[in-house]
Amino acid sequence: MSPRLGLLRGVGVASTVFSFALVVWGAIVRINGAGMTCPDWPRCRGVWFPALDPKVMYEYYHRVGAALLTVIVIATFLAAWLGRSEAPAAFKASWVSLGLIVAQIVAGAVTIVLQNDAPSVAVHLVLGFSTFVSLLMVTVIAYAQPAGGAHAGPDDRFKWLALSTTSLAFLAVFAGGWMAASNDGLACTALPLCGAAGDMTPAQQIHMAHRYVAYVTIAAALVTWFAMLRSPKLDPLARAASWIALVLAVLQGALGAATIVSGLEPVLRSWHEANAALLVASLVVLTYFAFRPRRAFA
Repeated sequence: MSPRLGLLRGVGVASTVFSFALVVWGAIVRINGAGMTCPDWPRCRGVWFPALDPKVMYEYYHRVGAALLTVIVIATFLAAWLGRSEAPAAFKASWVSLGLIVAQIVAGAVTIVLQNDAPSVAVHLVLGFSTFVSLLMVTVIAYAQPAGGAHAGPDDRFKWLALSTTSLAFLAVFAGGWMAASNDGLACTALPLCGAAGDMTPAQQIHMAHRYVAYVTIAAALVTWFAMLRSPKLDPLARAASWIALVLAVLQGALGAATIVSGLEPVLRSWHEANAALLVASLVVLTYFAFRPRRAFA
């Protein structure tokens, strides 16, 4: 392994871990109702270094983390550029990370301008997940070098099934962000359906929209897993990702139910979002290697 490839792998791991931590911290900010404690942007309460009372601390540290992540993404891009001859696909993926962090900065500013309205928060959440996943993919691709050359992948039906499941997962994240920003997490307290008689209120409709997409996503993850078992030519990394996605999908459903039953216990809400990020990541890895198979880690 060349020093440049080693650098890319090291920087990639660090950036992936940091971006995941920032996603979780963003959930903690939202759960504690601190999203608008810095009502202006890019400064906080008109200054660069505000007094850090308990509420302001959450949002301010999130902004500091976002600034650090921007530097880390640039460092990852530069490392990928240096190692582009050994890992050209990782360099291409780093362009995606660079574009996403710019979009994430803009979206963060928009959420402040729009005072954390539901659509802007949902978009911001999806972009945060996407940034984390893109950095993960840079890292995975940097490690996943062909061992003896790539072999044939599965048929087109599995590829598109994996992509569809991944798309559903992103849609569930968007719906979950909208629901959380609307404070509709307890609009329906019965399981598995809302349990309300007659027409549902707008809050219940928002809540159940997230649930329905989540249910379909879990079912799709199960169907994709079954299809994986019937695809002997599937890359080993895609197989591993499919197993991980299945476990995380089941866990996500359990965490969602537990969160409702607990009355939106903050720890469970944070875990629910962290698990969602890992589920989306596993599905993206699965889809990537379904379309572009590699044999094993070098």
